[in-house]
Amino acid sequence: MKVIRHIKKGNICYVSHIDSMRVLQRTLTRANISIKMSEGFNPHPITYTSHPLPLGVASEEEFFVIANEDMTAEQVLRAFNDNVPNGMTATECMECVKNPNFVKNVNYCEYFVSGDFESIKEQLESTANSNNWIITYKFKDSEKTQDIAPLIYSFKVENNGIRMVLASGNPNLRPDRITNALNEKYSLKIGTNDIIRTKQLVINGDKIKTAMEFLQEVNK
Repeated sequence: MKVIRHIKKGNICYVSHIDSMRVLQRTLTRANISIKMSEGFNPHPITYTSHPLPLGVASEEEFFVIANEDMTAEQVLRAFNDNVPNGMTATECMECVKNPNFVKNVNYCEYFVSGDFESIKEQLESTANSNNWIITYKFKDSEKTQDIAPLIYSFKVENNGIRMVLASGNPNLRPDRITNALNEKYSLKIGTNDIIRTKQLVINGDKIKTAMEFLQEVNK
């Protein structure tokens, strides 16, 4: 297996998760990177990705796992970057003994929201770090009400933005639902293009591992 670590920035942030998967698959085809096929009635290339991003949110750390055995990690990295569209450049490629299953194992993600929030720092942190925070958001053709406080691991206002760690997977808290709630409560104008996913994390109690540290453990 190969694990390709790549970014998702610029206009391609407005490409949906499913269409991004197609972009990555086509990149492999153009790059002549062979992928092992699944068995069964409808064989398909064996590939895996990270948790989906909300439309418009950028990322410094996405993962694309492929079942490739006839190329080195360096060869895959070079071929991938020679053929991938702008905005999805790979920063690293690693060998892995098995699928690390980031979708199952990554349970939190760190996000950074750009902007100057110093003047309302105390209010924002008080709201986000309270014992309960009920928000209402649109879901398909209806509205949902949810207490998102248990899904916020940390929330801190910094000099040039907000850094927050949110539950990812099941349960999951989309970063744009937090920023939309803050926009409504404090008359802010945070857009999805102000949000970037900076890290993917595996958190168990007080133990915090980055996805890269988790990957190293899988390879032991």
